[in-house]
Order: sequence, then structure tokens, then C-alpha cells
Amino acid sequence: MLSRIAPLRDLVSDLPPATLFHAGPPFTPGRKLPAPVLNSVLAAIQHEGWADTAQEAQAALESGAVSLAPAQDIGLVTPLAFVVGPSMYCLAVTDAKNPKAMRLSPLNDGPLPDCLRFGTGRAAGLDLLRGLTGGIGADLAANLKPTPLLPVLAAGLKGGDDLHGRVSAAQETVRGFFGPALSAESAAYLVKANQFVLNVIMAATALMIGAGAGVPGSSMVVASGGNGIDHGYKLASEPERWIIRPANRPIGPKMQESAEALPAIGDSAVIDAAGFGAACLRFAPDLAGLKGHVDDAYFTEAAHDAFIGLHPALPFPGLKLGLDLARSRACLGIMLGMVGASGTEGLVGRGVAPWPAS
Repeated sequence: MLSRIAPLRDLVSDLPPATLFHAGPPFTPGRKLPAPVLNSVLAAIQHEGWADTAQEAQAALESGAVSLAPAQDIGLVTPLAFVVGPSMYCLAVTDAKNPKAMRLSPLNDGPLPDCLRFGTGRAAGLDLLRGLTGGIGADLAANLKPTPLLPVLAAGLKGGDDLHGRVSAAQETVRGFFGPALSAESAAYLVKANQFVLNVIMAATALMIGAGAGVPGSSMVVASGGNGIDHGYKLASEPERWIIRPANRPIGPKMQESAEALPAIGDSAVIDAAGFGAACLRFAPDLAGLKGHVDDAYFTEAAHDAFIGLHPALPFPGLKLGLDLARSRACLGIMLGMVGASGTEGLVGRGVAPWPAS
């Protein structure tokens, strides 16, 4: 259930002071941050009022006055290079049968080219973020209607979404999440933020796989994400421990051929660990352009070989949920937008990042 929208600090008690939350596993201390992540960190520091300029923000980060931590360690999932601070509005997805079970994701930060999630740190992206915190977020919160999300996932798949690289069918349901009193400014934001539903899907799938935590001996993945250097995941048998491997770069067509794509980044990898995204390319004809770049098995039911079982609310041919790394597989990957590695290009393409080697 999409159940609440509020600032992160109102959704998570006892947040550590002056801390920002990033995708994927923790960064190795002393290792240089990927440029797109650094750009987003500096923007977030300014947004939180911890510095007035990028230079002051850099100094705050280097001095240790501001800390970084993995978002998934607090039940938060954040897309690509987007970094979340305590004042930022987030959406909460809860289990209707167990409302204490909850996962969060920040409100979508808007369209290209200004959105901060692609790591360019553009001033217009920071302005949009301030608009969310300054009024739009509160209006969305006041007008939210608690919404079951399994029907949203089903509508997306039926309409040709893989629920990661393509979400346009699921996006058509978004206005129904909110009542008629929504302001014109907020309604315009929902139109411009044409991937608003992706953040909802991230939180929903994180909640779904996270429900498997604590099963002794299980090799089902209950958390997954990349930080632009490493890919990390957690297993049901040890849900507090990150297993960290070098992240792979997405493979696929580029819009900017000369640009280098950053290795896999983003907590949206939880979507693929649930069983959507790369494993559902056969349901998404608009993503057929990946053929010739990735293994043909991604476009067959073999893409679900490594997943555990059927879901009664999602009766699609061969669709199984719950990634079990002990199972043999023809292919396994993460559907991702390619983030330019230099921190200047933004979105440079779309592809599938192969699951890291064990």
C-alpha cells in the first residue's frame, strides 16, 4: 500500500545527525566518490542548509561534518545517483497486513535534463527539489489516498512495462493516488515527473523482497543496489550483511556514443531482484532495442529461471518473483539508465548491467 508522504525525518526515527543516504552498499573509506554521486551529495548538502555553496559543501564533506550511509540500511531506496537528506519528502509503502513493515523512496525529482538522479548537480534540479520541500510535497501528502500497489504493477505489465526501464503504463495510474483537491502546481509536477511511479515501484518491490528476511539458509536476495563502484546485496539468511562485489556497467545502446557509463548505480536494483526489470523484457516491446546488445534469453521465460515462485496477483506467463542465487540461470541482470561517469553528461543510454560475479 502507498500509505504516506512525509519528510524523511518524520518517517524514520533516530536518524543520525548530518547524514545523507545514497544507493547501494557503503563506500570504502578514503575512496574517491564517483563524480555523479559527489555532485548529488554537494547539492543535497546545500538543500539541507548545511552549506551555502558547493565549495562549502565540499569542505563539510571532506571534514566529516557531513556523513554518508547506505539508504537501504534504514529501509530507504533511492534511484541512481540521487542522495536523500532528512528534509526531503519521501513516500512510504507499507504491508496492508503488517503496517509496521515499511519501505521508503524519495519523491521523484522530475524530468531530464535537470533531475539530480543522473548526477549532474544542475542548479535547476536543486530548485525543483526545493519546490518539493517548499510546498508540493506537503500538498501531495495532504491529498494522498492510500492505494493498493499490486494492481498498479499488474497494470504496468499488462500495458507493456517491464516496471523498470519502461513504466509509462503504470504511470497512468498515478493521478488516482491523489484526491481532487490537489493544487495545480502539484498536478503539473505529476505530469512533468513522468516517472513518478518508478519510485513507488522501488519502495513496493523493496518491501516485497524484504519480507523474506530472516529465513535460515535461504539464498533469496532481500536487498540490492549499486553505488557506482560496487554492487551490494543481502540474503534472507543474513539480512544485515552486505555482500559486496565490483559493479558491472550497463550494456545497451547509447545516446552519447563517446560517453562512458558509470558502473551499476541505484537502489532500483530491488525491482530486478523482485523479478521485474531485466527479467520482464519479453513483456515490454518498447525495449526491443536491447536485442543484439544483451543475451537473447532475457526475452524468454528463461529470464525467470533464478526466481522462486508465482504471485497470484500477477498471473503473467512464466513470471516468478524472488531471486534465489542458488538456482541455475540462463541470464541475470539489472535494467538501468546509464549515468555518464564524468558527472557532466547525465543520461547517456539504457541497458542491462550483468549481475556481479560471485
